[in-house]
Amino acid sequence: MSKLFNPNFVVVLNKTTTKPGKTKPKVIPHGNGAGTGTMTDFSSSPTKETDHLGKPRFVGPHVRYIPKPDNRPCSITDSVRRFPTEDATEGNATSPPQNPPTNLTVVTVEGCPSFVILDWEKPLNDTVTEYEVISRENGSFSGKNKSIQITNQTFSTVENLKPDTSYEFQVKPKNPLGEGPASNTVAFSTESADPRVSEPISAGRDAIWTERPFNSDSYSDCKGKQYVKRTWYKKFVGVQLCNSLRYKIYLSDSLTGKFYNIGDQRGHGEDHCQFVDSFLDGRTGQQLTSDQLPTKEGYFRAVRQEPVQFGEIGGHTQINYVQWYECGTTIPGKW
Repeated sequence: MSKLFNPNFVVVLNKTTTKPGKTKPKVIPHGNGAGTGTMTDFSSSPTKETDHLGKPRFVGPHVRYIPKPDNRPCSITDSVRRFPTEDATEGNATSPPQNPPTNLTVVTVEGCPSFVILDWEKPLNDTVTEYEVISRENGSFSGKNKSIQITNQTFSTVENLKPDTSYEFQVKPKNPLGEGPASNTVAFSTESADPRVSEPISAGRDAIWTERPFNSDSYSDCKGKQYVKRTWYKKFVGVQLCNSLRYKIYLSDSLTGKFYNIGDQRGHGEDHCQFVDSFLDGRTGQQLTSDQLPTKEGYFRAVRQEPVQFGEIGGHTQINYVQWYECGTTIPGKW
């Protein structure tokens, strides 16, 4: 049985080994999850059989669903918290892995077509130091429709998936002496894009993000890639990724100028998701009052659709700013 779905407890094979072929089990109590729910959220069927456009959601023996409130943006960060991390493998391998990973499972969040979390069981009696996670769009085995990720955990997030698209997933175990046999291939089809989050691609209004480093203020939890695009009122939006669904949003007058924090006079930046073309008021963090924040120069406004002003934010100004946003829109949004 998978480590995720035991009704009483969750057993995770700890990768620290005293001898090759021996594993030390780590027991995770039921209900250890965080964020939007707990381990009890995993279900073999969705709460609703169809998505927001009426398309049947994909079900199968290898698929598990996590429910999500309709008004809550999708969050990779909160979803991954349900999966306990494991210690790195110790011990000397005497041969490449001889057995494949088993019980490869696709975990998906209802209403979130842009990512899945793959979960599997470690091969028994093998020393495995990392896994190669292979994702293919529509069964393609090469080219831009194939993605390969490396992880030392027995789960991995696959991001920037397209809505209403079929994928295949496979996992290979590896150690310094070579790779082992691949797991069984499992299939999955993402659900339709939620029209309540952003304009559909077919409408021709999807954002075009360009990967481009920019100079920005350092008040951010996100340290990943940077992307920019032009806004509807002659400003440039810059984002720095924590992941494809959590990022810091900045504004600038020019591509070569400094990108500044965006302050909020009435909240904590929830409506700033408009800058990444989301209809939702997003989740933001860390939510501090302005007197707990350093005084900085930045843009600010009070409500959605209002033009931004430039001046001091934080400190004595009663204008708050935050370290990250989750808006339900993926960046860059291409797989």
